[in-house]
Amino acid sequence: MGDLSNHLSRSELACKCKCGFDAADTILVQTLELVMDHFEEIKGRRLALHINSGNRCRPYNTGIPGSSDASKHIQGIACDFWVEDIHADDVADYLEEKYPSTFGIGRYDGRTHLDVRLPKARWDMRS
Repeated sequence: MGDLSNHLSRSELACKCKCGFDAADTILVQTLELVMDHFEEIKGRRLALHINSGNRCRPYNTGIPGSSDASKHIQGIACDFWVEDIHADDVADYLEEKYPSTFGIGRYDGRTHLDVRLPKARWDMRS
């Protein structure tokens, strides 16, 4: 159990450079919990949520290949994640179905990007 929700702690969302940027957007956290509830109901057991990348300070973000100055990670409203025993495509499919006209949902090999922007954005960076 995390300090933000059943599956998430503030430290998991914190910038990996250890600068202290550890925003926890409420809508992002709630949406991740809905994802976990959905797939735990399907699997019939507790699953682990793994955060690849959460918040990023500007200097850290600059060093991420392919990242931009407009990254939602810098705003503290995004994360890249994967769910134990669930294919990343299934996670993205679920999010796109549940939120057809809002949020940023990106597909990557082995992980899903979610940000809680209001205008819809979709992309596919799988190889």
